[in-house]
Amino acid sequence: MIGKNGRYNLITSLILILGISFIFFAQFSTPTLYDADGYLHIRMAEFLKDLGPRYNFHWAKFSTFNGNFADKDFLYHLVLIPFTFFKNIFFGVKIAAFIFAVLLFLGFYLLLKKYADKKIICFFLACFFLSSHFLETISSPRPLTPVILINLLAIYFIIQRKYLCLFFTGIFYSLIHVTSPLIICYALIIETVRYSDKREFYLKAVIFSFLGILAGFLVHPNFPNNFLVFYLNSILVPIYTMKTGVLELGAEFFPFNTREYFLQYPLIIISLISIIYIAVLKMPKPRFETKVFMALALVFFILSFTCRRYLSHGYLIMLMAFACYISDFIGAKKSFSKLSLAAIFFLMILLGVNSFNGMRYNAFVARVINGHYEAVGRWMEKNIPEGELIFHANWSDSQYFIGLNPKDDYFVTLDPVYMYNKNPELYKLYREVSFGRAKDPYAVLKDNFGVKYGYAGKNYFNGLVEQIRKDSRFSILAEDNFGIIFKLI
Repeated sequence: MIGKNGRYNLITSLILILGISFIFFAQFSTPTLYDADGYLHIRMAEFLKDLGPRYNFHWAKFSTFNGNFADKDFLYHLVLIPFTFFKNIFFGVKIAAFIFAVLLFLGFYLLLKKYADKKIICFFLACFFLSSHFLETISSPRPLTPVILINLLAIYFIIQRKYLCLFFTGIFYSLIHVTSPLIICYALIIETVRYSDKREFYLKAVIFSFLGILAGFLVHPNFPNNFLVFYLNSILVPIYTMKTGVLELGAEFFPFNTREYFLQYPLIIISLISIIYIAVLKMPKPRFETKVFMALALVFFILSFTCRRYLSHGYLIMLMAFACYISDFIGAKKSFSKLSLAAIFFLMILLGVNSFNGMRYNAFVARVINGHYEAVGRWMEKNIPEGELIFHANWSDSQYFIGLNPKDDYFVTLDPVYMYNKNPELYKLYREVSFGRAKDPYAVLKDNFGVKYGYAGKNYFNGLVEQIRKDSRFSILAEDNFGIIFKLI
């Protein structure tokens, strides 16, 4: 006979195996990558391998990177180097994305095992997969997946007062992503909760967090340029998200509308309602760890109404808050009725179907859109001479093209702030041409930017496409339903 512990362990092992299998399925539901940045990241790993860490990033000619380059994701690119030895480096980075997603899943399991009641671990492991947006995020070959894992580790080390581990976590975080100061915020919030709960405040958590991040900045191979990149990306970009008409920012910097929020992260709303309901039932005093995760989850929940990126960062923290809260409820000798359990099981099925359909749709979109960009990039690689500067109407198109056709140069990459900061007037002129507002785009492209070749998508830049069609000084070299490749005659 298998006892209760044996059954829990068996079910947990099954969920872990199924979860890893589903992560693999999600990753390889499309032969392409899931986003634009992955094409650039794996190519930058190859640059790092071939050129070393200190090189001039001429591929973004009008960017801060050209002359003051700092690899803001240095450690991520360093870890990706083994995957550049695949015959197809883009398949290699898909393998890397799968591995990072699995590590995040297993890290989330270990955290649940530490702080959640064993009877609900399986339930919350399944909750990991109930957001198609989160699944797309962790399936994308971007540093955000290891960053989320580092966030969970940092929170654990602060709770457990493991300051040396926290120090090294700060170093790794600052070398892999510009959001590393979040660790200091975590330390302040957690120690405030600790003081409220136990009348104890350990300043060491804040100090070691700060020292680890500072050490990472100082040992970065692109020091001191990394301070400039941090300022541009982590300070100016959030400011620009609150202003309109300054810069075009990626969709991740804007919030979901109400419908999208419910469809992409239904469990967050359900968790909030459940927590309020349980509180009405005279919930016993929560543990310190529960208060910690609740405080952090509340911060991310509030921020999620300003920027969807906070949902990716905070989703697992919110799940941990709910898991700890439910664990305290169960620990108080309370239980759910059979009817409640049946309703929860039925709801999980509905949410699972919603997430699965969303994941398949995201894979389809990636296959179509990124398939187009892969075709464009390969056409450029075969047909455009080496060393040309290529115009791209969308600033983010260069992520694809640097990855797929690194023999030529482009305007700006990763974020428009890098071009805007270097030359605001030139950036404005660039956007005027892109949106078809320049009276003579040929003269601007030739005289101001010195380009012979360019690409323009038809979704947002049809005004420019129509100008090119009507101007005999342009020649359209290739075209499909999504965009055109053109040449200045």
